[in-house]
Amino acid sequence: MRGVLCLIVFIMLIIPKEAFAQDMVALETQVKELTQMVMGLKTTVDMQQREITELKKTYEIKYQPPVPQPPPQPTPLPAKFTPEIGAVADIVAKFDSPKNPAFDEDYINQVDVRELELVLGSNVDPYSRLDATIAFSEKEGVCLEEAYLTRFDLPFGTTARVGRFLPRIGKAIPVHRDSLDTVDEPLVIQRYFGEEGMSKTGVDLTKTLDLPMPSVHQVTIGVLEGGNGEGGTAFGPARKRPTLYGHIKNYLDITDVTNFELGVSDAIGSNDNDASFKVNVLGLDATLRHIIGQDQEVKLQGETYYMNRREEAVSMDDGAGNFFTISNPGGDFWGGYGLFDVRLSSRWGTGLRVDYVQPVDRLTDGDNFNKAEVGITGYLTFYQSEFARLRAQISHTVFTTGGEDNRIFLQGTFAIGEHKHKLQ
Repeated sequence: MRGVLCLIVFIMLIIPKEAFAQDMVALETQVKELTQMVMGLKTTVDMQQREITELKKTYEIKYQPPVPQPPPQPTPLPAKFTPEIGAVADIVAKFDSPKNPAFDEDYINQVDVRELELVLGSNVDPYSRLDATIAFSEKEGVCLEEAYLTRFDLPFGTTARVGRFLPRIGKAIPVHRDSLDTVDEPLVIQRYFGEEGMSKTGVDLTKTLDLPMPSVHQVTIGVLEGGNGEGGTAFGPARKRPTLYGHIKNYLDITDVTNFELGVSDAIGSNDNDASFKVNVLGLDATLRHIIGQDQEVKLQGETYYMNRREEAVSMDDGAGNFFTISNPGGDFWGGYGLFDVRLSSRWGTGLRVDYVQPVDRLTDGDNFNKAEVGITGYLTFYQSEFARLRAQISHTVFTTGGEDNRIFLQGTFAIGEHKHKLQ
């Protein structure tokens, strides 16, 4: 150890002080340069690391891992093998207190299944659809209400129906009873076209006009078999004498919550077995809807019909051996109704209907000549769901013979299956 120390002291004595100082300065310079290089490399590495992090974030946003696909499901059968099937039951209790002696006492108070509709429908192919409605009734038995084929995409953008259907005349005739706002049809519909409206076999064409207006214009023309519905009197009983009809519908959105619909109808037919057209029925209908809030709206609806018939006098037997004459003196008749309907909520609705009609078969003797039937109807509806509805209705009617009638109806309407005209 002493030898090493002596060697160091010897070397320091031999080496000049100037040379040792220079070496130390050069060493410090090299150390500084190396330090700067290391700091530069660290800065570069930090920048690269930040760029890599940003690239990873961008890649994670853009890249979405593939979502596992569910196993393939079996292909459903074509529509023609799986038709839509539904049923609608209309149960009505009626409590009647007529002051008209012509009423049958057996049917004053009754509860029955007024109608059970079996509804069938399906697309035949991409161009056509078949719909049918078969009605079962305790009083009337089995009745074919509808069975028609709808053909789409015909020339000029028209749609055709052929078969037995509800013609597009006015507002009440084209819809089924379960879509009405009241238990029964308005008096003008019952007296002119039938107690349940009018369902006829024929063909019609419908086209929506493409006009440069902020509204929808739809035109329908058709040819129907002659005659009326049950109890109707506008046309004669001969089915072989055709009835021609047309309807124009105009729909306009006034605001986002208010819309208006105006329609004009015309039906021309015969009132007897003669082939000539002796009856002309001109109709006007209007509907105004205003949405108040969610599941709340107000509807004003009205229809009026003016009928001109050539004079035809027919002798009738009242069953007691007394003959009387039914005719249409003057040949002009008219009738209509006004409906005020309020949807209070998703469950409750109420409304009022006023009727006026001049019957075709009114008696022509005495003071009954110029009289008309007048009625007022009020109702309250409970919508249990989209497929179940309960309704209470009271009606007061004054007849041309001077009698009057007060009726109370309790109605339950229930639908199951794929029903193409859901309960309103």
